[in-house]
Formats: sequence, structure tokens, C-alpha cells
Amino acid sequence: MVRRNGLCYGYNARRFDSLKPMLAQIFTVITPVVLIACLGFIWAKRGGNFDNATVSGLVMNLGSPCLIFSSLTTIDLDPGAFSSVLMASVGVLAVSLLVGLILLRLMREPLTTFLPSLVHPNTGNMGLPLALMAFGDTGLALAISYFFVNSISQYTLGLSISSGTFSPAQLFRQPVVWAVAAALSVRTFDLQLPGFLISTTKLVGGLVIPLMLLMLGNSLARLKFHGVGSAAVIAVARLGVGFAAGLGMIFLLDLDQTVAGVVIMQATMPAAVFNYVFAERFGREPERVAAVILISTVLSFLTLPALVAFALNLTRI
Repeated sequence: MVRRNGLCYGYNARRFDSLKPMLAQIFTVITPVVLIACLGFIWAKRGGNFDNATVSGLVMNLGSPCLIFSSLTTIDLDPGAFSSVLMASVGVLAVSLLVGLILLRLMREPLTTFLPSLVHPNTGNMGLPLALMAFGDTGLALAISYFFVNSISQYTLGLSISSGTFSPAQLFRQPVVWAVAAALSVRTFDLQLPGFLISTTKLVGGLVIPLMLLMLGNSLARLKFHGVGSAAVIAVARLGVGFAAGLGMIFLLDLDQTVAGVVIMQATMPAAVFNYVFAERFGREPERVAAVILISTVLSFLTLPALVAFALNLTRI
């Protein structure tokens, strides 16, 4: 306690001590995610060889299906919690789509350039590692269900917006769809899987999270961007709309504890890197999309302590 000009200044030591476990938990959740992404960033800046196309193909077509299958068949997950996350993710996507349409019309910006970035967050590269670090295997399984919905939307709705054409067949070309279908079949019919299959899918799935983070850092290091003005507004909107929509789904669906924490965390992720891939592929001003991704990711890293603290507190309600 310090006395100045007759007034007392000080802090409540007991209150600070009570916050130490929470601060330590937040640090434990965030630090590995940021450090591994930074390793990928530094590797790219130093000219290290990292074939994003090959790694991305392995992650999306082999690693992610194995991670999904392994998690959904081996982790004891309440079907009601799984369904709640699915409904919440669809709701957040719908709200983001509606708000994105209105915002871009008001800004007079092209929908084909920016709408996918507003609608589809980075629920894979950032969302899955954060959920695992914050909530363990159960959180990872729930985050995977959110990631599944986001991925399907990205490869159907997002691809359709960027390309200007709609192809329902894209849905059945995604390995994650078949992985979820297989996992649900195993759980529905209570099938006994051979040990070698469980071990193999677990080992291959274990590659996904570190590779995703390295790929995120590598991709951010290689992006070229311009048009920061509008991109900054859209980047802030991505995080703000996601958080508001996630919070709305929590109250609307009466979600609590780990389910609520996972939903708010996944909904508030920055714009996904795959939005840039689609923009570049279809000539939708990729440099401006890159600016949205970079700005929203930097803002996300800065706000992660508050987001993680909020998500962890939801699990205590």
C-alpha cells in the first residue's frame, strides 16, 4: 500500500493471486499455437523449402479425415453436444452471410472478393489447436464438428461465390464428409474397430495440428497484399460479427460449459487462408483478400488472451 497526498493506492494481492491460475492457463493455451505458427513464418522468411500445396493436400485429404475419424470414434462425446455444435456453426455461418451481404453492399465492395472471408473463419489452422489446448480431447472433438461444417460450406458456398458457379457435387468430393459418415456409422451401430485401424488413424491424424500451424505461418509469410483501408474494416467485421453471432447462438441454443467455449472460440477466428487460394484461383483481387487475412490474423493474435479467458469462463457457468 502506498500513500500519496493523503490518498491510498494499492492492489488486492489476494485477488491477483486468485487470477494466477487463469493467467497461467491462458498462457498455456496461446503460447504453443503462436510459437509453432511463428516457426512456419520464420522458416518461410529464411527461404526454407515448404511446399504449401503438398502439405495442404496431405492435411485436407489424408490427415484431417483421419483426425476426424479417430476423434469421433474414440472420444466419449455426448451426441447432444455434437448436435448443438453443428447447429451453432450453421447459425453462425447464416448470420455472417447475412451481415456480410449488407456490409459489403453498404461499402460497395464486390461480394465475390470479400464475402467468403467474412463468412469462413480459420477453424482449422487456428481453431483446432486452440480448442485442444483449452479444452482437451473433448474440446477437440467438438471443434472438429464445427470445422466440418465450416469446411463443407467453404468448399461449396465459398467456392461458388468465388467462382460464380454452384456445383453440389463438390460436397461429395470432400474426404472429411466420408470421414464423418464413417465415424457416425461406427458410433451408431456400435462397431468394434481393429486395433491397427485405431492406431493408424490416430497417428496420421496427429500430424494435422502441427502441420496446420506451420502452414498458417508459412502462408502468412508469403501473402502479398494491398488495399489496407477496406480490408481493415472487413477484418474487424470478421472477428466482431463472428463473436456476436457465436454469443447469440450460445444464448439461443442454451449452450454451456465446453460446448459454449468451443463455439465462441471457433466463431471468432480470423479469415481462413483458403479464401486467398480461391481468390487467386478465380482472379478475385487476391492481394486485397490477403490483406483481410493478414489483418484479421494479427488482430486475432492480439485479442486471443481476452477470447481464451472469455471461453474458459463460459465453461465455469
